[in-house]
Amino acid sequence: MKIFQKSLKRVVISVVAIALTATTIISPHAWAERVSFAVSPMNQKIVLNPGESYTGAFTITDPGTSKTDIEYNITLEPFYVDENYSTIHEEYGNTGEILDWITIKSPTQGTLTPNNSDKIVFTIDVPNDAPAGGQYASFTVKAEQPSEDITDDNSENKNSEGANTMINEEMSIAHLLFVDITGNSVRQGEIIDANVPSFLLSGNITGSSSIKNTGTTHGTSKYTLQVFPLFSDEEVYTNAEDPDTHTILPDRTLYNETTWDNTPAIGIFNVVYTVEFEGVTQQVSKMVIKCPIWLLFIIIFIIVAIVVWLVFRAKTRGKKSRKNAE
Repeated sequence: MKIFQKSLKRVVISVVAIALTATTIISPHAWAERVSFAVSPMNQKIVLNPGESYTGAFTITDPGTSKTDIEYNITLEPFYVDENYSTIHEEYGNTGEILDWITIKSPTQGTLTPNNSDKIVFTIDVPNDAPAGGQYASFTVKAEQPSEDITDDNSENKNSEGANTMINEEMSIAHLLFVDITGNSVRQGEIIDANVPSFLLSGNITGSSSIKNTGTTHGTSKYTLQVFPLFSDEEVYTNAEDPDTHTILPDRTLYNETTWDNTPAIGIFNVVYTVEFEGVTQQVSKMVIKCPIWLLFIIIFIIVAIVVWLVFRAKTRGKKSRKNAE
């Protein structure tokens, strides 16, 4: 028993020591300063002609949430998305050609001080033989900011000379270019599916859809959800004034959901869900019943009880009829 107690004591001491060591190494003080910067606007959508020259710009801003300067550098990369619509920086078809047309006029490295901004200027020189369709590029901005010195004398983050080290934090953000080169580019798409569930036990009323861009340049999809009470034409929810919109790249399919947040727990509604993409429109109109599972059980119980009562009553009447006949 004593051996077991000693072993348990050693384990507890070891766990406490590890926890204290981790607390010292990853001190909240060491991570107090965070990289914080913004790029504005986040993207640009431009239509250019073959042979045209265009000058554009975006801004990098340090909003002043940290007290130290931010060092940044800018790289130009191809931009596209995979089948799951996750960003990839690889060439796709003609989309990589634009990298040869772009020149960054501003320095690609700099230092931002709190509450200040740098303007990044670039030019796009489209060649005369540029192919029609979409071209996509990303200005990727990587920023690095050292955190505060770790002043804890017991800290293990010290160099060979005993001085406290500094932990560097890095963050990246992108400014995206969606360029449409005029010519024989094709704008078209296919609404593969649009749906609204008819019955909900929980959650919110949601319209979902998948759209495939079958054209040669990017297009904009729009999603509108309208909800009415069962016996009224007065909307209880609509996003018609501010519909969901997304940019869909060529040869890509985008799945999207438009939701009425805070849908009541119980209700019967008429729902109209409208999806639009490059002149193609699909609308779904459905009556949607929202019924929580506990209420469903109560309804089922009542129905079963009524059926049982009717069967019992029918049997009782049958017995009485037979008795009267005798």
